[in-house]
Amino acid sequence: MTGRSGHLLAPDGARIAWRLDGPSEAPVVALCTMATAAMSIWDGLAADLADRWRVLRHDRRGEGDSDPGAPETHSFATYARDALLVFDACGARAAHVCGMAFGSRVAVRIALDAPGRVRSLALFDATAGPPAPDAARKAGSAEAAQLRLAAGLAPRAVDRLWFARRDPAGAGLAALALRREPPWTEGLSAIAAPTLVACGEQDPNLAGARRMAREIPAARFEAMPMTGHGSILDRPDLVAQLLRRFLEDVEARADGARAGPPGGA
Repeated sequence: MTGRSGHLLAPDGARIAWRLDGPSEAPVVALCTMATAAMSIWDGLAADLADRWRVLRHDRRGEGDSDPGAPETHSFATYARDALLVFDACGARAAHVCGMAFGSRVAVRIALDAPGRVRSLALFDATAGPPAPDAARKAGSAEAAQLRLAAGLAPRAVDRLWFARRDPAGAGLAALALRREPPWTEGLSAIAAPTLVACGEQDPNLAGARRMAREIPAARFEAMPMTGHGSILDRPDLVAQLLRRFLEDVEARADGARAGPPGGA
C-alpha cells in the first residue's frame, strides 16, 4: 500500500501526524482511532479499503507520533478541529467519517460541529454516555474471545506498536476529555448524514449504541456477534465487511440521486 504522510501544525503549535492512502480522485474515508491507539491500528482496514477510497488517518494529539499539546486543550471539540485541519491539509472538502470507540465520540463531534464536511458517519463501539468500567469491558472481551474460540475463529495478534506513543507526556490526557463530557451527548437528532452504528454483542456499550441509533434519524444499527469493546481488535474482518458494505451503499445512493429519475423526468 502506497500513500503519503506528514505533519501539520495546529493553532496551539501541536504537531499532528497524518497519513493518506488510496486513489487520488477517490472519495475520502477519515478514520478516528480508539483511545491510546496510534493510527497504525488501522493498517489492515486501510489496506482493505484503499482500492476504492482514499483512506485518511491521523494520530490524535497525545497519541502515536503527534504532540500531546497542553492538557487543557484535550476536549472533543479540539480533537474535531484537529481532524478538520487534517482534512484541509489533504484537500478533503468532505469525507465519510468513521470512529472506533473513543474515536466515535470525535466523529460525532465532527458531524455536529461541521455537518457539511461529513458525507456519512460510521460509529463502532460507540456510546454517547459515560464509558463503561474497565472491569465490564474486560469481562465482555473475555466472553467474546471464548465464543470466537468455540467457533474456531483464530485470535488476532496485537502489535504493541499500535499503542506506541512518541511523547510519554500524552499518557492519560484522553481521560481529561472524557471527564469533561456531559452525561449524554446532546444534539444527535440533528445529524442528517447517513449513519451506521455497530457494536459488539459482548460490548458493555451495546445499550448506549442502540440508543444512539434511535436518536440519529438516518442511522442503522448492526450488532456484531462474538465481539467485545475494541472491535477492530476482536473482529477486524467483520468491521471491514460492515464498513465497506455501508460505504458502498451510501455511494450508490448518492450516485442514484445525482443521476435523477429514469428518463430525466
